[in-house]
Amino acid sequence: MEECAKRAYHHGDLHEALIEQAITSVNAVGADHVSLRAVAAAVGVSPSAAYHHFADKDALIEAVSERGFVELDSFILAQVSTDNCQSNPIELLRHSANAYISYAVDHPHLFQVMFSGIQARRRPEYIESAILSMLGHLQSEYGFAETDSQLLESVLLASVHGIAALVIEGRMNRDQVPAAVDMLTTIIVKTPTKD
Repeated sequence: MEECAKRAYHHGDLHEALIEQAITSVNAVGADHVSLRAVAAAVGVSPSAAYHHFADKDALIEAVSERGFVELDSFILAQVSTDNCQSNPIELLRHSANAYISYAVDHPHLFQVMFSGIQARRRPEYIESAILSMLGHLQSEYGFAETDSQLLESVLLASVHGIAALVIEGRMNRDQVPAAVDMLTTIIVKTPTKD
């Protein structure tokens, strides 16, 4: 028992170390092949020390999912922090979509965990105004009702998520992503022809 306490202290924040190792393991082999015992061994602590922080594998994977969304948001935010993106909702959405897809393709196993339904996805603050602007445009130009805003937002996310899935599955080349996002953006913002 004392030896475990020394090891945990040596690692500083064992809770954090376990999450980081679990993310590394998920990225390497997928969540199905990750166990709390194996993660504990990789960190250098006993299983009982790991169980002190996470009740079971599901609790650890939930923490991995939550961390994945934090990392995704940070990654996207770093890609859209230019003045042009901040002042132009279309550019913000275009750059956000490209960053989202890039993160997904670079972390396919982690992305699968994130969207497995364990952790609820929330809208990041930095894209809030762009999404509202885009939804307002679609509602006014295409006649979508305000009550359909959540569904409309889900459809937009599904479009970007679908491009990511196609690349991960090898059904689209990664170098086609910018053109695909440009096509999607054009379809979204194109004003319909009025008779």
